[in-house]
Amino acid sequence: MNFRNAVLFLAAAAIATLAAPAAHAQAAVYGTFTVNQLSNIVGSPVLPSGSCSTTQPIFNPSCISYNNSVVTLGGTLGAYYDFKSFGPVRLGADVRGTLSSAKRGAETFSNGSGSRLYDGLGGVRASFKTRWAPIRPYIQGSAGFAKSDYGVTDPIIHNNFQYMGYAGVDIKVLPVMDFRLVEFGYGGLNPLGTNGHNYPVKTVSSGIVFHLPF
Repeated sequence: MNFRNAVLFLAAAAIATLAAPAAHAQAAVYGTFTVNQLSNIVGSPVLPSGSCSTTQPIFNPSCISYNNSVVTLGGTLGAYYDFKSFGPVRLGADVRGTLSSAKRGAETFSNGSGSRLYDGLGGVRASFKTRWAPIRPYIQGSAGFAKSDYGVTDPIIHNNFQYMGYAGVDIKVLPVMDFRLVEFGYGGLNPLGTNGHNYPVKTVSSGIVFHLPF
């Protein structure tokens, strides 16, 4: 789904909910701008032969120097459904997908081949009522499938198991719309197959949530 189609999808969701009250809405769709940081690259088993860490001499002609992390920018589309309440806590399920990339890869002295991180995750969430009703913080745990070149192996894209924990704050601005002020995430990628390694992932996002009339 490209950016134009994503915007049209969210706009259609908003229009569909304008005629319906959102007081008991349990389902929502959302779109956010997302920044990812993928780290622990220097120790990766997939670094090309002849690579070296940034601790080696800068003008060492026998190696290519790599940074330990890359940052990718992109967008996240997702949906959640809250199915159970326990006092001020509402429990639900969430699915999301993120496409992010950057022109700069992990090479220290050049852009290299860029960086890519794509994922599809599912998980459970808990949101909390506050004394000021428009503010609703939440936490979430998710896991799923991700593809990445770790900033070093394009055009080879590796398959990974990804796990993430999230914490964020939504603020109601309209009966059918919230502003996702901020969401922070922390987790990691574990490659599938023989190249065992862990790449920690940090995320920060902000965007819009549209509540659906069911």
